[in-house]
Amino acid sequence: MNYLVLIADIVSSRQILQREQTQEDLRSVIQKLSKTNPNLVSPYTITLGDEFQAVFNRADHVFSDAMELLSVLYPVKIRFSFGVGSILTQINHEQALGMDGPAFYHARNGIERLKGTNYLFSLEGIDTPYSTLIQESLHLVSYSFNSWNRTRLHTFRALFNQLDINTIATELHVTDKAIYKTISQGNLQNIFRLLSEITILVNKELI
Repeated sequence: MNYLVLIADIVSSRQILQREQTQEDLRSVIQKLSKTNPNLVSPYTITLGDEFQAVFNRADHVFSDAMELLSVLYPVKIRFSFGVGSILTQINHEQALGMDGPAFYHARNGIERLKGTNYLFSLEGIDTPYSTLIQESLHLVSYSFNSWNRTRLHTFRALFNQLDINTIATELHVTDKAIYKTISQGNLQNIFRLLSEITILVNKELI
């Protein structure tokens, strides 16, 4: 069976002025996500201070989780590297530690590649005609995210959570018209559909 492994880290963490608060916010949000994502087989676990990882049996909620993390920690950026493949050791259901296998190798390779770029997302381990298309699409999404403000990021997270426009506007204390404008100017619906299609392709590799 193939799994989806995430290895993620905070970008330029040593340059963050409120580093201790950022780490506390990270711990809080991953604890929440570990309770709410039904596809986790090994929970979000901080491994190296500013790095964390998790293991999933499906990709259904990984991008919504990423939006939650980016939104809560804004303006701090996070790199997300996903690796698809088998896990050769026993699954640790308590912490995402002590496991090994191709899924972890792919995720580790991806995070190392991301460190030399401005991209935030990588996906490796899918050996299909779509693998390059997925990777380049994630690079384009990353390029968009780098210029987003808090309102646009919060709105996109809300779309993933299937909130209606009125609810999003109320949360941000703006008008419905302002939210429609944010969605239109950022092409948020198109990006949402793109990530949804990538999720479907990844899930086909996890059967």
